[in-house]
Amino acid sequence: MTTLLLVQAMLLLLLLVLQPAAAAVSAPATFPGDRAALASLKSAVDAATIPASSCLASWDFAHDPCTAFPCGLHCYTPPNSSYQRVAGVALDPAGYSGTLPSSVLASLSFLQSLTLRGNRFHGALPTATPLPPSLRFLDLSGNAFSGEIPGSLFTPASSLQELDLSHNAFTGPVPPQVASLGALTQMDLQNNGLTGSLPGMGKMRSLAYVDVSGNALSGSLLDALPPQVVSVVASNNSLSGPLQAAAFRALSAMKLLDLTGNAVTGAVPGAAFEHPALEQLGLGSNQLGAVEEASDGGASSQLVAVDLSGNRIAGKLPRCLAAMPRLTRVGLDRNRFVGGVPDTYAARVSEEEATGGKVPFQKLTLQGNYLCGALPSQLRQIKEGSAVVSLADNCLLECPRQFFFCQGLPQKNHATCPKCEP
Repeated sequence: MTTLLLVQAMLLLLLLVLQPAAAAVSAPATFPGDRAALASLKSAVDAATIPASSCLASWDFAHDPCTAFPCGLHCYTPPNSSYQRVAGVALDPAGYSGTLPSSVLASLSFLQSLTLRGNRFHGALPTATPLPPSLRFLDLSGNAFSGEIPGSLFTPASSLQELDLSHNAFTGPVPPQVASLGALTQMDLQNNGLTGSLPGMGKMRSLAYVDVSGNALSGSLLDALPPQVVSVVASNNSLSGPLQAAAFRALSAMKLLDLTGNAVTGAVPGAAFEHPALEQLGLGSNQLGAVEEASDGGASSQLVAVDLSGNRIAGKLPRCLAAMPRLTRVGLDRNRFVGGVPDTYAARVSEEEATGGKVPFQKLTLQGNYLCGALPSQLRQIKEGSAVVSLADNCLLECPRQFFFCQGLPQKNHATCPKCEP
């Protein structure tokens, strides 16, 4: 009898220990409005495009989303709430084809992150429905969304930090309401069909990274950007007009500028070479006609890579490039440069290690110009594989094909070459 009582006492004690533990791990249910919004998202996807092994296939609304769904959701319980709220939705790139219901934006009022990238969502984005004020990350890249980007999505109350609408089929202008996003740090709109000029974004106090490449944007660009921007990629658009020295000076934090494949005219300002932060400058395949020298000769430049290829630049090769201590990649091919190849260029590309505080050129492309005279002696010492160098299709007196950098198109007929002024 004593043994039986002892066993019963131990069982009772065990129940008392386990009961509060079970209560502690039980979680409140998902807020009904959030549950309905998730159900509308799944219903908006063509069932035939939901693979059996995908995340969305596991969403069984016979069970509570926040407590039972194995993937695609992040939930939390706000203070003084009896429900869990959906804070993040991230679908796997499984090829889902469908639309984005407005209820996802209108009802998920605690949403902080929405990721649908790498699927086949299509159609227009919801209009007259602003993004939830709590949303910080929106990634709809790699889908087939179309139509204009609704300006109604963006309000001054937004907490959005990263916006990625790249690789879709959006058309029309970039809405001016984007400029109200004071917390936005990254904006990626590349590879769409956007037109018109960028809105003035000078008051976007957090914007650092902008990629609008692969669109049909026109007008100028640098004047529209805020002073703290770090990276600007706008290649393959229809941007035009001259580059202003004042714009480079205003964007003092900029490390990357890529305007390759536009219609920029005028001269490359010396301010681009004197910039205190700029490391990569891509201006290839434009309509530039000249290069201004840096007032300090290039000694203070931070540039690592300069691409001015495929323009209409005339005159002699810029002296300042050879004086830039960190410069390793130089693209000046397919222009109208004349005169001889400077010994300073030849020295930089022939060196194997840093000399005089300057690193060697790893790439120097000069083909397709009107360079003349004899080869600098240093060039004859370069071994194939040590650097990428090309002098083909110029007006050089002699460029034997035994040198790898002379291979390719032959030198121009000297009858078509201008008078050589070394």
